Amino acid sequence: MDTLERSFRNAPGNVPQELKDLEADWWARDREMGQSFARGIMSRLQVTEANILEDASLPGRREARLVFEIDVTPDMCNALQAMHGGCTATFVDVCTFMARNLVPTNADPVMTVSLALNVVYHAPAPLGSRLRIICSSVSKGSRVITSRAEIYDVTHGRIVASGTHIKVPPSQPKL
Repeated sequence: MDTLERSFRNAPGNVPQELKDLEADWWARDREMGQSFARGIMSRLQVTEANILEDASLPGRREARLVFEIDVTPDMCNALQAMHGGCTATFVDVCTFMARNLVPTNADPVMTVSLALNVVYHAPAPLGSRLRIICSSVSKGSRVITSRAEIYDVTHGRIVASGTHIKVPPSQPKL
């Protein structure tokens, strides 16, 4: 069991244990299949918060909030010894995907693919920095799911990147 799987199961917050276990089981199945881009980096993510929040401005709307932490290591860096933009985008992709699963709906698609992944790079995250990745669900319908992320360098007290991730059910292949 890696850090991500273990910390998901034990994450503080009000997410029901069965949803935490479902996320951890998904990650474990992916590991067993041996098919995961950047697996070595993603497996070091630590879930530090898993909450479902009520939106005071929209009665009945719930928002998932999932917080991860990780240290910037050499395998995440570019030649300037700062986190590579591709690594940043991968964090936005993977972490927002996990956040969207915490607010189940009756119309949950079984499989989704990325329609858009938008990342704004604000500042570098130097080697050795401690990162905090805060993800939340924005909207979740039967066709479109939107999540957002902000990546902070807590060592240097600044935002590194922010992003949005839009997912949709895959279209059927045309032969």
